[in-house]
Amino acid sequence: MASKSITQSQKTTHDNPINSDGKKRRSFVAPLFAAGYERRYASQFTRGNMKRNGILFSFFVGLMISGCASTTMQTYHAGGDKAVCGKRGVSLGHVAILPEMAWRNDQKEPEKREQMALEEIERAFREIPCGSIAAPGGIRQVSDWSGRPESELLSKFSEEGVDTVILVRIEELTPRIFVTYSLPFLWAGSSEADFRIRTLSVQSGSVLADMRVKRSTGGPFNLRPAEWAGTELNAALRAIIEEKK
Repeated sequence: MASKSITQSQKTTHDNPINSDGKKRRSFVAPLFAAGYERRYASQFTRGNMKRNGILFSFFVGLMISGCASTTMQTYHAGGDKAVCGKRGVSLGHVAILPEMAWRNDQKEPEKREQMALEEIERAFREIPCGSIAAPGGIRQVSDWSGRPESELLSKFSEEGVDTVILVRIEELTPRIFVTYSLPFLWAGSSEADFRIRTLSVQSGSVLADMRVKRSTGGPFNLRPAEWAGTELNAALRAIIEEKK
């Protein structure tokens, strides 16, 4: 009967168990406190884990971005000097920079890369040591300059009073990811700038410099933002504007 009475009491007072007798109050309150301690320490444990995981994640991302990076630069000379300012003491006079973009068909965000390229070209040629991009020179609008006959270009810029034209044709300005699908799983990332540059004397039509330049920085476990490719372009341009001795 006692058991039956307790069971009945639980059924009739389950909405307000704190008002039942002391024994039942203890049976209700004890699990309540236990649950409270459990939630408290579980939350502290969870917060601790989240903090440690956040630190590990930040370290891992930093490792991927900075990683063991190295820089390579390859230059292919087709003619002329090995640098835009190849002969010391020789001035190129008023220089017109002719930017051109030649993206691959699947190039992502070509407009964004074009703007990035123009900004880095302007920075690199702003203080060219062997000439001036002040008027009548300057950095011209992006166009298909290489698709026009050189004789036509030379005649046009000769009439404008330009002494030297420099065609800069950007072909790659992008991050790259290389993945090996074997075990262990490895990847490498890099920022890359690939372009052609051709310098012409307006008066004589001679080729002063003609080369293809490719510069990349990266390495194992690197993830590099697209914007970092602009730094590669700027550094490569500065390197071939004036060859370091």
